Amino acid sequence: MTNGSAPLLIILPGLDGGGRLSVPFMQALEAHGIQSEAIAYPVSQTMGYDALRDWLRPQLLQRPPFVLLGESFAGPLTVMLGATGLTSLRGIILSTTFARAPVPVPSTLARVLKLPLPLPPVALLARLLLGRWRTPSLQSALRDALATTSPPVLRARAVATLRIDVRGLLPAISAPVLCLHANEDRLLQAGALQSIERGLQRPPETHLLDGPHLLLQAQPIEAAARVAGWLRTLDRGTLAHAATEA
Repeated sequence: MTNGSAPLLIILPGLDGGGRLSVPFMQALEAHGIQSEAIAYPVSQTMGYDALRDWLRPQLLQRPPFVLLGESFAGPLTVMLGATGLTSLRGIILSTTFARAPVPVPSTLARVLKLPLPLPPVALLARLLLGRWRTPSLQSALRDALATTSPPVLRARAVATLRIDVRGLLPAISAPVLCLHANEDRLLQAGALQSIERGLQRPPETHLLDGPHLLLQAQPIEAAARVAGWLRTLDRGTLAHAATEA
């Protein structure tokens, strides 16, 4: 499969909102002949899911055929965009993500999180997001990625995840879906996968990989191989919608 025969893979990043953390995964995709790009969100504007959807959709309308990958924070955003009927959308990939709030919290706590409190130390975040896959280089990359976005914007995105619920939009997605999940995801509850699978028109292809919440960062080669394999079947029009691996 060459760049000319496969749809462009557009990556919507996680909470950091930039493309830095996606570089190793994109390089691994390139080894399979997959062209990809990450769209960075505005770094200084406090934009919730609705605002980000409205900011992204006009950009995607101008694109040639593409597959949309939503990672973590971007999963609900990808569902929202996929439900709007983008004519060039050929498929959706959801990586270690959710359709509703990943952690149930009272509304009062969500309001507290809006306060200008300091963000958790990167070392603590690395333990949560990378687990035993954390390395000095990955921890440094996480620190650099978070530093590109202002703390108020990061807090606003975190609060948005505690209030989101796009399960009602899942039946409107007609494109094929690939789900990537990590067996040592310390952030998402086990029900995150089930809520996505139950809501889609047709069962997604699902892969449970050995890795942490930041799966694409910790296991870029393995994740890229799974994505490339799925894109090959998608390109041939023979996608096995119900295939599941554990």
